[in-house]
Amino acid sequence: MLPSAFEDYLEAILMITEDGRRPATLAEIAAALGTGAEVARTTIAALAEEGYLEHVSGDAVRLTTKGSAVASRVARKHRVLQCFLTEMLGVDADAASKEACTLEHGISDETIDRLSSYMDGAEPARGRMGRCCGRNACTLLDCKEGDTVRVAMIRGPRRNRRLVDLGIFPGEVVQIRRKLPNKSVVVRAKGCDIGISPEIAASIVVESCP
Repeated sequence: MLPSAFEDYLEAILMITEDGRRPATLAEIAAALGTGAEVARTTIAALAEEGYLEHVSGDAVRLTTKGSAVASRVARKHRVLQCFLTEMLGVDADAASKEACTLEHGISDETIDRLSSYMDGAEPARGRMGRCCGRNACTLLDCKEGDTVRVAMIRGPRRNRRLVDLGIFPGEVVQIRRKLPNKSVVVRAKGCDIGISPEIAASIVVESCP
C-alpha cells in the first residue's frame, strides 16, 4: 500500500490532467498540493521509479496505467466519502472535502462499495438547499447555457452512485455546456462532457459559485 502522501500526488495529477488526457507539470503539481518545488520533484521521482509516473518532457509527467489505477481508486473514495458526508450527514461541502481527504487513505475498497450501496437506499439529510440567481432550490434544469454552478445536493438517494461515478457530487463545480431540445442537459465535470436526462437534472440542486 502506498503512503498517503504518494496517493495524494497521484490523485492530484489525475485531477490536473483531466483524467489523464495530458501531462502535468511540476509547477502545477506543487501548486495543487501546496508544497515546495523540491519536495514535489523528489516525490515525483520516487513515483516514477516505482512505475506510477512517466516523464514526458522537461518537468512534465503522466500517469502510467499502474498510477492511473491507484489515482482513480483514491479519487472514487474521495467522491463517495464526500457525497456521504454532505448528503447523508449534512456536512458543509468544503468541510466534507477536507474530511474525505483524510479518510480516503485508510478506508478499504469493500467499505467504499458498501457505503455507495447504502446511499442508494438511504434518506439524505434534511434542510439543505442550494441558491442560484437568488432563488432557492435551483436545479440543473433551471440553469442557462454557460452557467457555472456548484452541486449542493442530490434529491433521490438511488441516483447517488451513478452520479458520483461520473464526478457529479455535492461540492463539485460544473459548467452548463448545452441544453438540448428534449430538455436534457450537457454539463462539463472533471474535464468531461456528460449528458443528463431532464429527470436527473431536476434532482440535482445547485448554487451559484462565489
